[in-house]
Amino acid sequence: MLIEIVSSTLTVLGLVLLIAALVVRIAYGSWTRTQAITFEHEGHPYLRWHDHRFRIVEALWSSGSRPRRSRTPHPPPLPPGEDVAIFYQARHPTHWSFEEPYRGVRRIAAVGLAGAVIGTVLGFLPG
Repeated sequence: MLIEIVSSTLTVLGLVLLIAALVVRIAYGSWTRTQAITFEHEGHPYLRWHDHRFRIVEALWSSGSRPRRSRTPHPPPLPPGEDVAIFYQARHPTHWSFEEPYRGVRRIAAVGLAGAVIGTVLGFLPG
């Protein structure tokens, strides 16, 4: 009886976490990692990169988004001509960040998958 309760609880909890990770992924879209090059225009630092459709995208260095819980400011601008790793949103390439957005979603999905698998396996154990 106890194994059945633990099994069903783990399975349901795992599926809920997987669905939550999927909803976040669908709502915020996919982010792509790329290399951007720095340049200066009218005294302001900018970044330039190619999106997944090979279009050139330019953005002001300070216009990148930051995670809400991040307490670190944007890094200082690099000299013109330097490469820097960035992440941009596939649907809106001008929406970019220095840090990988929604890193926790992968952890939530992994914990959910592990819970669902362990719960399912426990359900098949002889009682």
